[in-house]
Amino acid sequence: MSTASKKTAVLVQIGIMFASIAVFLGAISLVGGGFSGRGGRFWVTIVSIIFAQVVWFNVPIWMAASDARNKASFPFQFTAMSFCTMYAAGVFGMALLVVFTSLPSAWVWVGHMLLLFFLASSLGVYSMANRAIEQMDAEDLQAKAGAANLNLHVKAVADRMAVCEVAGVDAASQAVSELVDAMHYATGESLPGSESVDAEITSSFKAIELGLMDLDEAAGEDAVADIVAKICREAKLAKLAIKRREDLMKTLR
Repeated sequence: MSTASKKTAVLVQIGIMFASIAVFLGAISLVGGGFSGRGGRFWVTIVSIIFAQVVWFNVPIWMAASDARNKASFPFQFTAMSFCTMYAAGVFGMALLVVFTSLPSAWVWVGHMLLLFFLASSLGVYSMANRAIEQMDAEDLQAKAGAANLNLHVKAVADRMAVCEVAGVDAASQAVSELVDAMHYATGESLPGSESVDAEITSSFKAIELGLMDLDEAAGEDAVADIVAKICREAKLAKLAIKRREDLMKTLR
C-alpha cells in the first residue's frame, strides 16, 4: 500500500470515528435527555465506540492485506470480518441502550466486557483454526513435493537409459525398466516420516544416473560390465526401498 493510500485510509477511519461519536452525542442531546446523570456509562460508551471503529476498520484490512493473493484464505478473512462487524454492531446496540434507557453504568460496563470477550475468543478460535489449516496445507505441499521429486529422478533415469547407445547394457536397461514400473505403481505422495526412505530411493536414482553417464565414457567391455552391474545393484536396492516405502505408507496413513 502506497503512502498516499495509507494516508487516505487513516483519514477515512478518523472521519468515520468522529462521525460515529457525533451521532452518539447528537442522539443523547436531541432524544436521549441530555448529558446530565450519564456517569461512567457515557465515557465507557465513547471509548468503546472508538475501539470498535479501530478494530472494525483495521483488523479486516490487515488480514486481507497480509495474505491478499491467497484466494484459499478468503473464507477465514470473511469470518474475521464478520466477527469484527458483529462486535461493532454490539457496541452500537449498547450505545442505543445508553441513549434511550437509564441502564446503570455497571451493566453497561458488563455488556461491553462481554462484547470484548466475544471478540477476543472469536478471533482466537479463528487464529488457531487458520494456523491449523496452514499447517495442513504445508504438509500436503511437502508431500506432493517429495513425490514429485522422486518422479522427476525416475524420469531422468529412464530418459538417460533410453538414449544410451553403448553395447552390452541390456541387463541395465531391463533393471531400469522394472524400476520405472515399480515407481509408477508406488504411492504418489510422501508423508511425514517417509523422508529417510525417500532420500534412500533418491540416492539410488542418482547413483544410477551417474552410472549411465559413466557408460558413455567407459573404455572396454570390462568397464561397461562393471558399470552395468553397479546400475543393476542400485536398481535392486531402489526397488527394495520402494517396497519398504509402501509398507511404511500403510502405517503412516
